[in-house]
Amino acid sequence: MKKITKLMWLCLLFISSLSYAQTARVQVIHNSPDLAASSVDVYLNDVLLINDFHFRTATPFIDAPAGIELSIDIAPSSSSSSAESLYNLTTTLEEFETYIIVANGIVSSSGYTPNQPFALNVFVGGREGTPIENNTDVLVMHGSPDAPIVDVVELAVPAGTIINDISYGSFSNYLELPTNNYVLAVRNETGTATVATYSAPLADLFLQSDAITVVASGFLNPSQNSNGPEFGLWVAKASGGDLIPLPLFHNPTARLQVIHNSADLVCIYCGCLCK
Repeated sequence: MKKITKLMWLCLLFISSLSYAQTARVQVIHNSPDLAASSVDVYLNDVLLINDFHFRTATPFIDAPAGIELSIDIAPSSSSSSAESLYNLTTTLEEFETYIIVANGIVSSSGYTPNQPFALNVFVGGREGTPIENNTDVLVMHGSPDAPIVDVVELAVPAGTIINDISYGSFSNYLELPTNNYVLAVRNETGTATVATYSAPLADLFLQSDAITVVASGFLNPSQNSNGPEFGLWVAKASGGDLIPLPLFHNPTARLQVIHNSADLVCIYCGCLCK
C-alpha cells in the first residue's frame, strides 16, 4: 500500500539536500480546479515526493537539488508509480534561486470550457518573507481557466490599478505593500466591468513581514465546467498549508426613508430654511 507521511516526506527532502552540494528553494501550489485532479501525487525523479496533494493547498518552501536535471511528474492520487503520470516537467534549478510552482489547468478531455491544458507554471525569484517590518510582499497569479485578461484595482487607499492586463497562466511582479487592509476590484482589461470585489485584510490576517502568493482560482462559470469550484482569490503563505480565501467585499450600507411633512407652502425641499 502506497503511503508516505509528512515526517517521511521531510526526511526524504533532508536526505536529498544532503546528497547534493547545490540546492534551490521551491514551493508548490495546487490550483488545478479539475475535479479529476482534486488530489494528486507528485513524483521527483520517480520518487514519491508528495502523496495526496489536495486542491487549494501549498507546500512550504523546501530545499531541492540544483544543477542537475529533475523530472517532476503529476499522477492521480491512486497512483503506484510515476509511470501513471498525467503531466511531466523536466527542468534544472539554479543554485540559491527560489521558485514558486503553481499547478493550473485541466487534465480531463471533456467537461470544461475552455479546456486550458494542465501545466506547472513557474515563477523565478520567489520570496519567503520581507525584511521590511509591517510590510507584506504580494505576488499575484492568474490561474482561473475561464476568466479573461483582468486588471486589479485597489479601492480603499485608493491606489488605483495595481495590476494591469494579467492573463491566464501569468504572474505579476511582487507588490511591496504596507500591511494594511485593502479592497481589490477584479475588472476586465478595459476596466469597464467588475468581475468581483474582495477584501484583502493583510493586517487582520497578521501578514506583516510575510511574502504571499494570491492566486485567481476556480471558475467564473461553474455550470460550463462540470460544476467545479467557483472563482475566488486565495492566499498561499510561504509556510504552506491550506490556502486562505479572500472574502467578497460588502460595502456597509444603511436603509433610509425621507418623509416630507412641512405644511409651509414655501417649503419645497426637505432641509430648506423656512421663514
